[in-house]
Amino acid sequence: MDTHALRVLEFDAIRTQLVGQTACSLGRERAEAMLPADWLPQAQARLAETTECRDLIGVKGNLPLGGVTDIRPHLRAAEIGAALDPHGFLDIVGLAAASRSLKLFLQKIAQEYPLMAERAGGLGQFPALEAEINASISLGGQVLDSASPELARIRSRRKAASSRMMERLNAIVTGPQRTMLQDPVIVQRGDRYCVPVKADHRGAFGGIVHDISASGATLFMEPQVVVDLGNELKELAIKEEQEITRILLRLTESVRRVSPGLMTSVDSLGEIDFIAARAKLAEVHRAVEPKLNNTGLTRLLSARHPLIDPKIVVPIDIELGGSQNHVLLITGPNTGGKTVSLKTTGLLTLMAQCGLHVPASHAEMNVFGQVFADIGDEQSLQQSLSTFSGHITNIVRILKDLRRNALVLLDEVGAGTDPGEGASLARALLDFLREKDARVIATSHYGELKTYAFVTDGVQNASVEFDEQTLSPTYRLLQGIPGSSNAFAIAGRLGMPESVLSNARVELTGSDETADLLRELEEGRRKAVAEARLAEQTRVEAQMLKRRYADELANLEALKREAKQKAQEEARAIIKRAQEKLDNTLAEIRRENTEGRQTERARQKIKDIGSDLQAAISVSLMADAPRPVESILDRPLRLGDRVRISTLDMIGELLETPSGDSPVPVQVGAMRVSVPPSSLLLVGIEKVPKSSGPRPSSAPPRDAPSSDNGKDGDTASYSMQKTIGITPQITLLGQRADEAIQNVEKYIDDAYAAGLSRVRVVHGKGTGALRRAVQEYFESHPLVDDFATADPEEGGAGATVVTLRAT
Repeated sequence: MDTHALRVLEFDAIRTQLVGQTACSLGRERAEAMLPADWLPQAQARLAETTECRDLIGVKGNLPLGGVTDIRPHLRAAEIGAALDPHGFLDIVGLAAASRSLKLFLQKIAQEYPLMAERAGGLGQFPALEAEINASISLGGQVLDSASPELARIRSRRKAASSRMMERLNAIVTGPQRTMLQDPVIVQRGDRYCVPVKADHRGAFGGIVHDISASGATLFMEPQVVVDLGNELKELAIKEEQEITRILLRLTESVRRVSPGLMTSVDSLGEIDFIAARAKLAEVHRAVEPKLNNTGLTRLLSARHPLIDPKIVVPIDIELGGSQNHVLLITGPNTGGKTVSLKTTGLLTLMAQCGLHVPASHAEMNVFGQVFADIGDEQSLQQSLSTFSGHITNIVRILKDLRRNALVLLDEVGAGTDPGEGASLARALLDFLREKDARVIATSHYGELKTYAFVTDGVQNASVEFDEQTLSPTYRLLQGIPGSSNAFAIAGRLGMPESVLSNARVELTGSDETADLLRELEEGRRKAVAEARLAEQTRVEAQMLKRRYADELANLEALKREAKQKAQEEARAIIKRAQEKLDNTLAEIRRENTEGRQTERARQKIKDIGSDLQAAISVSLMADAPRPVESILDRPLRLGDRVRISTLDMIGELLETPSGDSPVPVQVGAMRVSVPPSSLLLVGIEKVPKSSGPRPSSAPPRDAPSSDNGKDGDTASYSMQKTIGITPQITLLGQRADEAIQNVEKYIDDAYAAGLSRVRVVHGKGTGALRRAVQEYFESHPLVDDFATADPEEGGAGATVVTLRAT
């Protein structure tokens, strides 16, 4: 990749941002050396890793990369047999532990994050080395006694000798000889223990002089009684040092044996940290993954320059490399954002090819084999080059190195010389680059180039927007629209006389016959761009609505499946309860063991249970059954007609032919109601197709209109459902008194809501306790008008007949 382009596009600043996201020096090294890929599969692989790691961090948090340091110098030293120091071993064991924990972490989530798990394949595990180092080196970098039995023995002897020496020295400084001392203290000179002896007591004290004070009045002497112990300590210290060296060499050999695996782990840890840094930088930039291609197309929506403060940066939309614009020519006033548009496109291209997400709302980007840029003032005083010469020198180098599939960014192309010659040179240069099939973005002030863009295939005008009311740029890029310097507007706002401006406009019109045409085209193009932007917004909103509709439809299907499953569970529960009732009844028959009236009553119970089951199943299936197709018939009502009661929103059978306005009886399920003829509609109901499943004839239509009074409509619907599901009998056999009372309470409420006037409660004879509890409950029930023990043919003392209050 061209180093000059990397420099002028400020690629190093992106590297610096990336370095700030790394967790260790291994990842930092890769971030500092990062370069764009020029091969599509390589760039796509980098992006895929960044995207997956970004998802991983968002769900699991940051990767466990603590304790990772660069151990490659230690490994190289081990390879040549040089003993490592204790701190080097701590670095190695820290990296080994990090490699082990990160490998286990990524292997556990391999199914969700396969790319990161694949990177973990290069991470080694070194449990034996970790154990050996941890047993030999303390966290403070000291060799432990447990490193070897010999070291432990030597240190034990040295400790004992030191203890004996200190005892003898303490006896001297506290005994009769203390008068010979300057101070009763024990000091150390080198590796020997001494006491401060007055100079005039040297002969009497006895020992070896190791140091003399500056005044000569004090001699630091090793007493003769501890010289042998001092010698012993010296010998033990030498032996300890030798044993430590032997231990470090042994550990170094252990490291050398696994050095290749450690080196591979170093590389993998550095690469994983590098990927994680790319992922974290994407979050900082609020970036998106670009879709890469090799078709030459680059399309950026709401692209932001990553080095400009997010609070002030103005997003731009730019498209390059389509069928209309292999070359994009941007014109407009100075400081309007032309160069920023140039740099944004170039820098985001480099970022995408490095595997970085780009700050935009949408990005499709070509992978270029070369990226060139000629931006800024190339003047060089050392080489005596003018600004024009500096630009031309760089452009000549670009043309010399240019190959196919290149992106060329030219700022103020042809500037710095005679306008006529500069414009001609710029046209020729753009033609050359177009013939080489390069993708080019160039900025210019030359009006001749605007016309060139209009009449040349593959070249498109663009401009940076300028607000003439505020005399300030908006920094928005408008493709297909040529720009102007807005000199007249700016001059007028700053006080230039109108006569001067008028003469200037006449002169401009006379010298440039295409100016009016360009302005008309510019205005038309502005409208087209605005309409295109509105159309794009509408398209995006339509897609969002489509996705929302699809989501709601999926939710609806899920609710439907859930409801169906619930209905099946309720049906199974109904059948189970019915089976229990049947079992109880059959047991009663077996206990009786006789034919006659008792058997007949038991059979009646079975028949009632069957009715209960059928009614309950009918109610459960009512929601899934299709609505019968109704048609209103135009003829007088008569006995047996199917009619809809509009006030109750129910369908029933007419029991009498209406006469005048007198109420007529209508049978609705198990309920008989009297209603005025004016509330009845004669309906014909087509047969329900066999595939539609069963449906009770009196079930209300699913979309039937409610009555004018919402409360009445709800009551009617509730009453109808109760009518379908209720039976005129409830059986309490085998139930406790409190359980029976709860069941009777609910049953009486349902029977009353269904319009039943008389029901039978079967409680059995037994001891009579259940009968008494039930009848005592009926005495105070507000819905019970009367009750009595059933007649013998209805169960006698085993049942109670209840008369409900009129509805």
